[in-house]
Amino acid sequence: MYRRLSIAQFLGSLIGFIEERTGVKCYDDPDNKPSPLYSVQLVRTQPQNTKTMYIDTYEVWVHCISEAVQPHSNAPVLNLVQTLEEALSTDLPLPEPFKLYRQEYEGLQTLKRDESGEGHAVLAYRFFICYGYRCK
Repeated sequence: MYRRLSIAQFLGSLIGFIEERTGVKCYDDPDNKPSPLYSVQLVRTQPQNTKTMYIDTYEVWVHCISEAVQPHSNAPVLNLVQTLEEALSTDLPLPEPFKLYRQEYEGLQTLKRDESGEGHAVLAYRFFICYGYRCK
């Protein structure tokens, strides 16, 4: 029986990687945290097995939250977006024995201003993680 990558391990790897590559704090629960920050939201996991590999897909939304600016400007949040896109243009490292099969950028999902005046953008990503090979 093969062991799947746990959700906690996956989120820990992703959060650590985002912080390392961007220099901005990243959380799975951003409540009462000072901006700017990134927040990772797991949307869904599902199997995507192939003929030769066991693969799980992890779909995530990464929230980019900038500090409030007056007058209103999207520049700070768009800077966070660009920094994140550049950071995640490199493959996510995973603990052994798991292998990143594919990493897809699904695009900007929303761009808005929160009630607090902070800029808020959401980017979607999909990670395909191999946790074993089929043998005949």
